Amino acid sequence: MRQQFGMNQKMSQRMIMTPMLQQAMKILQLSTLELKEWVEKEMLENPVLEEENEETPATTEEKAASSEAASIPAGEQENPDRDSMIEMAKQRHQTDLVEHMKEGGRFESETWAMYNESAEYGEAGDGEYGGRERADGDQEKRDFVEASITRTQTLAESLEWQLLLVAKDEAEKTLGKVIIGNLDENGYLTDTVEDIARAQGVALQEAERVLQLIQGFEPPGVGARNLRECLLLQLENKTGDLARKAYQVVLNHFENMEKRKYAVITKTLDCSDEQLREILAFIATLEPKPGRSYQENETKYITPDVSVRKIEGEYVVVLNDEPVPRLRISSYYKKLLKDKKGIDGGRETKKFIENKIQSALWLMKNIEQRRKTIFRVTEAIFRIQKDFLDIGISALKPLTLKQVADMIGMHESTVSRVTTHKYVQTERGIFELKFFFTSGLESVDGMDVSSLSVKEKIKDLVSQEPPQKPHSDQKIMKLLTDQGLSIARRTIAKYREELKIPSASQRRKL
Repeated sequence: MRQQFGMNQKMSQRMIMTPMLQQAMKILQLSTLELKEWVEKEMLENPVLEEENEETPATTEEKAASSEAASIPAGEQENPDRDSMIEMAKQRHQTDLVEHMKEGGRFESETWAMYNESAEYGEAGDGEYGGRERADGDQEKRDFVEASITRTQTLAESLEWQLLLVAKDEAEKTLGKVIIGNLDENGYLTDTVEDIARAQGVALQEAERVLQLIQGFEPPGVGARNLRECLLLQLENKTGDLARKAYQVVLNHFENMEKRKYAVITKTLDCSDEQLREILAFIATLEPKPGRSYQENETKYITPDVSVRKIEGEYVVVLNDEPVPRLRISSYYKKLLKDKKGIDGGRETKKFIENKIQSALWLMKNIEQRRKTIFRVTEAIFRIQKDFLDIGISALKPLTLKQVADMIGMHESTVSRVTTHKYVQTERGIFELKFFFTSGLESVDGMDVSSLSVKEKIKDLVSQEPPQKPHSDQKIMKLLTDQGLSIARRTIAKYREELKIPSASQRRKL
């Protein structure tokens, strides 16, 4: 077979992701805060981009450059009268905030006066110079301490510090650090004492003794091997007849208490139901996770991307794009581009400026397209979920991405990108846009009911059930069937577990 080289032409169709399309898809799925960071980064990298301030509005030529991106259909524009009402609402909110800040300022001044009280006392008691010098020294110490604290102390650091105060020798200190290292974030011992003793080459009694030493540290209950031991460690430090009876219940009737077998406990302790209720209430005040106070709960701040407000009896969608800087093309570079003689570097410099201006226009157009898309998707969602705004979660309707996509003439993937990590502020709280897309159950009359509304009904039934005789899953199914819902018992159990509602036997109260 003879082989030879040649050139052939071939026509084919394929999807090509242009840089502009890739940027548009990336910007579409960003949240408001992420978009703000994106824009600020682009402003640093692209010299022709600058922020458009209210004092220096864009020229007519600059507006025309992005007119295609800035054009919004008449039906999507906000009413000026509504905007004025929104501004009035903002002013009312700011007035309340000012009053709150005044109270905060007064509190700050009072606290500062108490903070400096020791310094003033020193000046009065030690003479004119001695007291002042001591006060200055105390202030320097306070400033140093305040500047040195960069994070909260962990549970392990707190326990090791207490261990250094009581350890008799280096061997005890080393064994104690090993035991502390085997505690989880809640303060429970994750390894057995036997394994720790074997790994460190010490006697089991010595490991048990050091563990008991650590169990006496703060917080109470730390170093326990299970919940029962954790509660007993905390009850050992409490006095009184109620604490003594609570200790007996945890020590001898822990399983009966877990299974709600209250009759067995009252018979053994020879106490009334009221007395047992007091004992259980006292046990409920104990901390089941001693290390929880040392855990750093990272606060996640959410900035709503869009809000839905009721103005003059009608719900209006308002975009929240204030955090994102308004962009414009720098007039300096536009003039520089027109002045061919003023460009240093000739053709290469001109090409560089042209590319940066084109990139800036792409960014501005994609940001504006994102605004329009979020507006249209949110408006379509609440056109269907309007009853949610009036009534609440119980009025949610089943909704799919395809329904919204068909309403606005877009692809499902576009709607998915818009609703991911985007939040809407309503009169009923802040929700992710994905929240309003739920599966449905068929009712007796043939109408579809949202699964979220069914979960809300289950929560209501559980909250209203008799404490001594809670509803079983079968009973909840019957009650919902009487309300016109067609639902299986296993679906009830599934929704109950998703809501983190215990079973009927675990919900039973004395």
